[in-house]
Amino acid sequence: MIFPFRRTVLALLGGCGLLAGCASPPLHIYTLGIPVHSDTKSLQVSPQTTVVQVSRVVMPDYLDCQDIITRQGEEIHRSPNSRWASRLSLGITDLITNEVAATASHDTLFTDQPLAKAADMQIMIAISEFDVDVNGHAILNAHWAIIPHDRNKPLLRNIVHLAANGPVHTDADTAALMRNLVVQLATQIAKSIPSNIR
Repeated sequence: MIFPFRRTVLALLGGCGLLAGCASPPLHIYTLGIPVHSDTKSLQVSPQTTVVQVSRVVMPDYLDCQDIITRQGEEIHRSPNSRWASRLSLGITDLITNEVAATASHDTLFTDQPLAKAADMQIMIAISEFDVDVNGHAILNAHWAIIPHDRNKPLLRNIVHLAANGPVHTDADTAALMRNLVVQLATQIAKSIPSNIR
């Protein structure tokens, strides 16, 4: 009875060895944006500072995940080897906030963080479609509203359809193509912000 048991154990160990030899490729983690490093340690927010809050982007549930997705017709392909570092809505919100802030004057603060006091203006963004197909054609449909804290000022609404083409041979290619469209969206949002925010 000892020898069959030994053979079973050796067979199991051999199977584990084969599985270890066929290890899956490493997981790649991507972000939409690249952190901008600055020598400035802090920003003093004075009563004269205009604060603009960018709300978390709203998007379809199947997209708002950490999977990197491409489309082939009605079929969705999820990358087995790559992920976003956070949910896609958070990455998009962060990138838009940073891009819009880069165009702002020194007395305007853009943030996507919770605030203790109501902001002077709020930007709410909804993405209805954000697809990259297997042929490298990407589209982004979005609308946004710019809501002043002063309810006597008009609420501004905008809508945009964006498209771009590029390689999608790798997940890095797909991430770069998606970043391109989000930066285009941020540019459109920045242009729509009125100069007299307060």
